[in-house]
Amino acid sequence: MQPEHDKTEQEESASLRDRFLQGLLAKRKEAIAGRLGSGIEMEWQEDEEHYQGIDDANRAFQNASNMAMPKRWATGQALERGPTRSVVFLNITRPYVDAGSARVSDMLLPTDDRAWGLKPTPLPRMNNAEITQIGGPDAAKQAMDETIAIATVAAEAMQTKIDDCLVESRWHGEVRRFIEDAARIGSGVLKGPFPKRQDGKVVRKNEMGLTEYVSVSSITPASKRIDPWNFFPDPACGDDIHNGGYTWEREYLSGRQLREMLKMPGGYDVAEIVKAIKEGPSLNGAREAADGVAYRGEDQFEMWIFHGHCDGEQLRALGVDIDEEEDRLPAMAVLINDRLVKVAQSVLDDGDFPYDVLAWQGRPGMPWGMGISRQIRTVQRILNGSTRAMMDNSGLSSAPQIIIGNGVTPEDGNYTLRGGKVWRLEAGGDATDVRAAFSAFVVPSVQTEMMNIIEFALRMAEDTTGMPAMLQGIRGDAPNTLGGMQMQNNNATSVLRRLAKRFDDYVTRPHIQRYFDWMMQYEEDDSIKGDFQVDVRASSALVERDAQQQFLIQMAQLARDPQFEINPAKLFAELAKGQRLDPKRFQYTPEEAAQRKQAQSDPIAKAKATFIAAQTDETRAKIEETKAKTATKNVEGMFSATETAKNIAMTPQIAGAVDALWSSAGGEDKDGAPLAPAMEGVQSLPPEPNTNPLTPANPANPLVGIRDGIEGGVS
Repeated sequence: MQPEHDKTEQEESASLRDRFLQGLLAKRKEAIAGRLGSGIEMEWQEDEEHYQGIDDANRAFQNASNMAMPKRWATGQALERGPTRSVVFLNITRPYVDAGSARVSDMLLPTDDRAWGLKPTPLPRMNNAEITQIGGPDAAKQAMDETIAIATVAAEAMQTKIDDCLVESRWHGEVRRFIEDAARIGSGVLKGPFPKRQDGKVVRKNEMGLTEYVSVSSITPASKRIDPWNFFPDPACGDDIHNGGYTWEREYLSGRQLREMLKMPGGYDVAEIVKAIKEGPSLNGAREAADGVAYRGEDQFEMWIFHGHCDGEQLRALGVDIDEEEDRLPAMAVLINDRLVKVAQSVLDDGDFPYDVLAWQGRPGMPWGMGISRQIRTVQRILNGSTRAMMDNSGLSSAPQIIIGNGVTPEDGNYTLRGGKVWRLEAGGDATDVRAAFSAFVVPSVQTEMMNIIEFALRMAEDTTGMPAMLQGIRGDAPNTLGGMQMQNNNATSVLRRLAKRFDDYVTRPHIQRYFDWMMQYEEDDSIKGDFQVDVRASSALVERDAQQQFLIQMAQLARDPQFEINPAKLFAELAKGQRLDPKRFQYTPEEAAQRKQAQSDPIAKAKATFIAAQTDETRAKIEETKAKTATKNVEGMFSATETAKNIAMTPQIAGAVDALWSSAGGEDKDGAPLAPAMEGVQSLPPEPNTNPLTPANPANPLVGIRDGIEGGVS
């Protein structure tokens, strides 16, 4: 039989645990209701639908996934169909969101650089007494320099350690998804650092000296993107979640994942997890209150993670090992099926929430922002309305409207028009002539007016988002001048610079600072610890570097003009650095540069090079002169041959004499036979009289005409 006092202690512990749980559930309900009442969920749903190309006019005709549709449309309920009108959705929201997020990600997440760093804090100034104690000003300066050098090495080592943790948690991929959320619905949520078990395999030698390939597990800090639909901050936090008292995160687990939690270390209540597995997924409570566009499977368990300050006495009564005697302490709790499966002290001693929220464009009094989808929502509606009106007008104006008078009926009883159709004029009709019973009306076309509205909407999209379409690769024309291009780049990057600064202030600095605190608290290697500060230096500079790169490309054209005195080698080096390339790979080696410089400074080599260049120019001139003379001789020969052929054709008897003259002049007869054999019995026709006063009749030599006509000789 159980002692009475033990039973009493168990009842008191259960009662305390239940009160603690009820307090958590009340805070969760408050967070859910606060976010729902802010109206941000409705805006997120609208932004998600516009990104998918869905609105009220075409929702019934979309074949979208359940994840992008409200639950009432995903259940297969009967849908009311409206009139037959155009429901086309000319989606510019998706390309603008994708282009904006991709551009920001490429600039803030370079492959060869990072947007942060660690550096030692400046040493405090020493007073005269401290300087004298060290040994004077020189000794104090030497000691300070040595301290700074040691701290710099330690800062670089810790920076490498943090960077390794980020790489293992796929930092770039998670941050890209995080930025995409911010561009699409206005807000992105990033979590970290949080303890994560890393499983891997290593090679090591056993006691017998044999090499083994064994599995190892370790707990390391990690970061990941959180779906904004699953994050619920304190409604009283204002525009910064860290000003609130708590945060809630919702996560869905399968049955297999829940059973794996039974083997995980970290103070999980195994008995409560087993009860939750036996109960199955819960379908009541907070799920209905938080139901939005997200849809989960009915076999998924709902897990809620709490971070906030709790009563210290309650935490001690629940078995949490706490050394401090404070009334309020940072803690975290995990609920599954509204069962408390874990409660522990916060991982970080300072109790900072392991979450960062990035607002694409901030809102006063709210941690949630406004994304690109919301910015161009009005423009998207204008574009949809004008496009649908244009399509409707095109359909109406493409064929005339037919009016049929009284007393005219189709023979087949079908009033649809077609070729060769027979119509009957009934007796007693209004028209005595069938031609008078039909009339046609053509709806006026307003395509030009609608296209003007569409062009206006596309221009407004660029002005509203602050991102010219040309810089996104979507459409648009580039300016014709260097100054115009530079002005457009500056205007486009102004929005990105603002976003980069928000990324520095609200994501990079606090996120890396928590990693630093983690290393200072849990890292066993004391050599990497020190008084460091987070240096957020690169985000804004990366945006500027992108704009500068475009300007350098345009400035390369000016390097050819000597009056600007631009060093082409230095300009090329900056261009290569902008493309993440090492300029030394393309430049002369020191040996090659020395040889080239020596060749330029040696007078003999210079003279030899000048002489060779002059010889080359002279040879080229002679070749050109020979070509010209050869062309002239060829023309003269062709003209003489033409005249000879004409004379032979008119007088075939002279062919033999021509061959004899050609042979006597040293020519070789290729065919052997006379050029034109004499024809017996055929009399040659007398030459036609010359009627041209400018041409002499029967010149003694055919070359006379050539030289007079071509070279302009004296007649």
